[in-house]
Amino acid sequence: MKKYTIIAVLILFSNCLYSQRTSFSIVLDPQINWLRTELDEVKNDGVVFGFNGGLVLDRYFTENYAFSTGITLWQTGGKLLFTEETNIEFRDGTETLPPNTSMTYRLQYLTIPLSLKLTSNQIGYFSFFAHVGINNHISVGERGTVESLDLNKVGIPEEIKFYSMSYFFGGGCEYSLGGNTSLFTGLYFTSGFIDITTSEDYRATLNALSLRLGVRF
Repeated sequence: MKKYTIIAVLILFSNCLYSQRTSFSIVLDPQINWLRTELDEVKNDGVVFGFNGGLVLDRYFTENYAFSTGITLWQTGGKLLFTEETNIEFRDGTETLPPNTSMTYRLQYLTIPLSLKLTSNQIGYFSFFAHVGINNHISVGERGTVESLDLNKVGIPEEIKFYSMSYFFGGGCEYSLGGNTSLFTGLYFTSGFIDITTSEDYRATLNALSLRLGVRF
């Protein structure tokens, strides 16, 4: 499945690159991440710092509207507090977490956004943009830390689903450096709407608040 996903991404990039109205950007998003649950027995126990970075392609179909996609590596995660005894499948075997145990999730995803970007006309050197869409996440790294059990960044591949999805929205401003080159920054909010876990006892979704920094060519 990973093989076909990579082929599909390359085809999509090729189509965008042959368009005369395509811009190419490099982005880096420092962010705070957390996990949201719906059960009293499993609660959010804090945030973790992460980042999202990679390549973005904007293909304009009018002067101010663009279809936006790309490929990024998302380093994310969160902390959960299990108020009841819980079994977790680590790479080295099953561990039973005692009641009121906190576990930190460190996750990596290959992310492919499908989105719409709206850009204002340039005012002096500045323009403004709004950005909204969905993210497709493919898991490429899953680790868990339980300090009370001396488990540090141990693999938890059986606990995390291969695929997840989220929506995002954000906006910001862009500063032209001349020609097709510009710098931009913005604020983004991301919220998952598919359970990332394989557990039948609870569900958790990923959330993030990001500062986007980028260079467009």
